[in-house]
Amino acid sequence: MTISRRRMLSGLGLSLPLGLTLAGCAAAPTRVPHLLRLEADPEPELGAVTDLSAAPVWHLQRVQLPAYLDRELVLAGQGAGALQALPEVRWAEPLAEAVPRLLRRDLARAAAEAGQPAQVWGAALPAGLRAALRLRIDIERLEADRGAGRMRLAAIWGVSDPAGRQAARAGQLELAEPLAGDSSAEALVAAHRRVLQRLAQAVAASCLRAAQPSAG
Repeated sequence: MTISRRRMLSGLGLSLPLGLTLAGCAAAPTRVPHLLRLEADPEPELGAVTDLSAAPVWHLQRVQLPAYLDRELVLAGQGAGALQALPEVRWAEPLAEAVPRLLRRDLARAAAEAGQPAQVWGAALPAGLRAALRLRIDIERLEADRGAGRMRLAAIWGVSDPAGRQAARAGQLELAEPLAGDSSAEALVAAHRRVLQRLAQAVAASCLRAAQPSAG
């Protein structure tokens, strides 16, 4: 509001609260949230190239997450089914994008560590590739319980052979991973990674069993 306008109102016997007259002069500073991202550690050596041309293709067609995780808030359990958003922190990318990407990398790493490398692709296969196995993963629970000091995950998955040569397989996993040290945002991120890695190892084991030739 200009000085001349305030003088005019004063002459008319009118006045405005101080808060209103100052509202247009200064705005409260906006606090930028601290962004967190799930790391795909450990990273390979820079420049390392692995030829996977002859490796079978695992097609991860779907990773389903609970609807309550479809947001940028970092949530933690508070007991009795309650969830609370951690203040001043946000996910740097949606979990619906980060979790499938990391699971693909973790699946490929688990297969390589088992001595049976695989190509793990997402929703769309590149032209010329055919899936040896198709995978679907439904994550039913993925949350930290700070009161109990644990990270909880519940998931089911299915593995099928598109050619019908092997019987379809299904698996289920429920686990509670201790929160290391404290319940800070960084500790919650690390706990998310550990449970996702354990899930990928379990799914990879199902895939490797499904890839074995049937007896007889």
